[in-house]
Amino acid sequence: MLLNRPLVVAVAAVVLPASIASAVDPVFSVQTTAAGVNVSHLTSGFTQSQYAGGGAVGDFNNDGWTDFFFISGGSNSAPDKLFINNGNGTFTDRAAEWGLTLVHRGKSACVGDFNHDGWVDLYVTSAGPIGTTGPGHHKLYRNNGNGTFTNIATTAGVAFADPSSESAWTSVFGDYDLDGDLDLFVGGFSGAPSNTEHHLFRNNGNETFTDVTASIGLFSGIGPVAALGARFADMDGDRYPELLISADFKGSGNYIGSRYFKNDGDGTFTDMTTASHTGEEENGMGQTICDFDNDGKIDWYVTSIYQPSINWTGNKLYRNLQPHNYGQLGQFVGVNDGAYGWGTVAIDFNHDGWEDIAETNGDASPGSQFYDDPGRMWVNNGNYSFTEKAATTGFVHNIKGRALLRLDYDNDGDQDVLIFRNNGALTLFRNDLRAGPSTSWLRIFLDTNAHPTLAGNGIGTRIEVTVGAVRRTRLLDCGISFLGTSELSAHFGLGSATSIDEIKLTWTDGTVTTLHDIAVNQTLTLTPESSDCISDLDGSGSVNGADLALLLGGWGSGSYDLNDDGETNAADLAILLGAWGSC
Repeated sequence: MLLNRPLVVAVAAVVLPASIASAVDPVFSVQTTAAGVNVSHLTSGFTQSQYAGGGAVGDFNNDGWTDFFFISGGSNSAPDKLFINNGNGTFTDRAAEWGLTLVHRGKSACVGDFNHDGWVDLYVTSAGPIGTTGPGHHKLYRNNGNGTFTNIATTAGVAFADPSSESAWTSVFGDYDLDGDLDLFVGGFSGAPSNTEHHLFRNNGNETFTDVTASIGLFSGIGPVAALGARFADMDGDRYPELLISADFKGSGNYIGSRYFKNDGDGTFTDMTTASHTGEEENGMGQTICDFDNDGKIDWYVTSIYQPSINWTGNKLYRNLQPHNYGQLGQFVGVNDGAYGWGTVAIDFNHDGWEDIAETNGDASPGSQFYDDPGRMWVNNGNYSFTEKAATTGFVHNIKGRALLRLDYDNDGDQDVLIFRNNGALTLFRNDLRAGPSTSWLRIFLDTNAHPTLAGNGIGTRIEVTVGAVRRTRLLDCGISFLGTSELSAHFGLGSATSIDEIKLTWTDGTVTTLHDIAVNQTLTLTPESSDCISDLDGSGSVNGADLALLLGGWGSGSYDLNDDGETNAADLAILLGAWGSC
């Protein structure tokens, strides 16, 4: 079944598709004022407050237009903001109406439908109200489905991570045990040597969580981890998501840096950081995942500080070679120098079929060499190299960027960008990519409301889109970049494609949904029932004489090659006749 959303108007060598030659650069324009989101962050009074500045993206009212949450910071005596999309390029702050009235020193936010009711919920880490420092102030805002939130963090058991500290910098939802509900990881940063600030909360399925960190030995026997980013992502194709943590201070004192935890599939994890050849960055901050080289395997990108004078080597791009074995190529492909890197996303901004990288950066200290360094827009050249084009594309932002999130706020098919600043103004960049024959696209949301064994919004689903000989792969997750969550969609740039041969969804329960001959330049919401019938050649809903006529008309060619042997022949006729009268 295809559900309605607002219709959108239309280091190995890699073989380049024909469309790469006609690739165009994205063009960005600042729309902060025009969109009505002129708002600033201001905070102080807790450890590492200079790191703060985040939010989260989600369609909170299920109207098909993406909204976003903004953490105010508390010191401006203002509550957080909830910008609801008006569907005309503008937003309105509805926080008060939705019950978001608390003034507090928020840090990060993540989204996910944790109670599987079809409405996206919101988790916010917090250092507490102004004038008070201590644990117990994180928020779990349950979306009531009627334009309001209720904070149930205390009754749910997730109001604090470390009972002795307010420190928690990252949080992320994900279904690590594949039971159909979203679990929650919360990671801290204050330097507790026993890692007591990091907690994995298993969802009990009744709006409560159980802390299983100690019982599964998640951080047992390893040194302190200063966690700043986290995500659950299936990196080896077994459907069970790994836990990827980007962490600061590797080599400083006893800190051991970023972690790659392999999901063992039995409720436990194994630290495979060293064995997987990951965790090499000295100052892991933000992170993102994608298939950078279109080989069907998910790669991992981590931001860090580039300062060769003190042997800080910058960002790392871990190319997925085989299960839990990576090659680090950041410096070779040209994305290691992101200055003082924070939030990042990987998305195909120019729709040429290759995932690009956007990154924000900046030290908090005036006079620092990194204070006003510009952000980065690395355009993927399609041969495992990138060209930095922030200035020429209009993606100009400097001074203390923190969270960087993607969304298509105007439903025009290309992905826009939000940058949240520490003690500074929010910036909304609209992607003004020119529509044309070389900028086709597809945007997919998933609906699993009727399937309790699948997590909300289809989180964890592997999505593959095939055009001709090229297959592009996405993994739909709730991953945190740094301090925030982007749009819960899978976006594909498709270059000069005029149609899509196949969409294949591999759900976390192992079932597969396939669709064929799909039009480009549209937003789809798919369910496990969305599979089409490969023998229904005219899309009528059944296999009949009209389909037979089409197949016979393409006899000897590949026009209706149902068994993928390169031509239309008797084998395809047998498939069609076997489905006669049905779909």
